[in-house]
Amino acid sequence: MPCPKLPVSLSLVSPVTHTAAKVEELEDSVREVYRHSKDNRKEMGRLEGCQKGHRMGYKCYLVYNSHVDYAAASRKCLERGGRMAMPRDRREQEALADYVKSFFHPGNWPVWLGVNDLRSEGTYHFEDGTGVSYFQWRKHFLSSQPDGGRRENCVAMSSDDGDWWDHYCDRTMNYMCEFDNREAL
Repeated sequence: MPCPKLPVSLSLVSPVTHTAAKVEELEDSVREVYRHSKDNRKEMGRLEGCQKGHRMGYKCYLVYNSHVDYAAASRKCLERGGRMAMPRDRREQEALADYVKSFFHPGNWPVWLGVNDLRSEGTYHFEDGTGVSYFQWRKHFLSSQPDGGRRENCVAMSSDDGDWWDHYCDRTMNYMCEFDNREAL
């Protein structure tokens, strides 16, 4: 014989419904605070990049003396409101090479750039997906670059001469971020 159904007390449903609504409201508030916090971190990163780094026209660049792999460097630049440095022409390349050289002088420490051929071997793209048309590969009779084939797909700039080298993407090294310089805009 089935158990008889008991009436649900309205006095129990109301507090449960009220509590569920409060929990949902708190979750919405937490999501909004997280979004604002993320936006603030990006703006603080951009300001830091333009105050401490190298300004050039509509961009600012900042070297981070912190050894991470290529994917982590890209993620850290994005979290700071920028992107990995993408020298698009000779003028930008020379300015970045001078900046990196002075940053690490007298040592030679490579920095990740936002350049790779991960999508298609031998076809280099910037982090934003545009094709690279200016290159600064190391040219030497013993070690011309790129020389890594399918193994080395991420590009770093040498701090002593600004030349580019292809490397394993999981290698850890310093990196450089690029930010929009809103003061110049």
